[in-house]
Amino acid sequence: MDATIGLRERRRRATLSEIENAALDLFERQGFENTTVEHIAAAAGVSTSTFFRYFPTKEDAALGTNQAFETALASRLEGCASTSAPLREVERVVVEVLQELEADRADVIERMLRVRRLAGADAALRGAAQRREAEQCDRFVQMMAATAEAAVIDLRVRVLAETVSAALRASFDAWAADSRSDLAQTFQAACAHLRELTAE
Repeated sequence: MDATIGLRERRRRATLSEIENAALDLFERQGFENTTVEHIAAAAGVSTSTFFRYFPTKEDAALGTNQAFETALASRLEGCASTSAPLREVERVVVEVLQELEADRADVIERMLRVRRLAGADAALRGAAQRREAEQCDRFVQMMAATAEAAVIDLRVRVLAETVSAALRASFDAWAADSRSDLAQTFQAACAHLRELTAE
């Protein structure tokens, strides 16, 4: 863990992790629909009011783990070339963020894997995950537009954002099916396939 992170942030992360892990344990054991916020709070050893300080809904207790990835990606995209942000540049940024998470935030990566597997097995959670992914894709479009300094979200920016989002979804699914694979390398392979397909 980064030594520069203060005590308050470490405590915040620890509580957040405890709640997320408790939620995932319960979702795996008794299913998403059969688990309530009260169940999660009790399992995590916190009050329901503390739960709601961290997460607005039980869906967020599972799916919010992707927020660390999205936040890091948004921060890194600000450093992309402001004129175009082509696929290779975005690929480089995504790979760097995934590698850093794997190296420094193994707890986040592990929860991301558990969530992906749960979503594949639980229809209710899968529906919530799909809605969240659509929202994330919309935010990604906004990020890409800002990076390209686009006054409006043009077709090129939207296609790039949607394409990268699709590659990420496919990569996460492949990774969940075989967690021995490297997530960053899987995403690179997905982007390579994209380039092969678009070259046809």
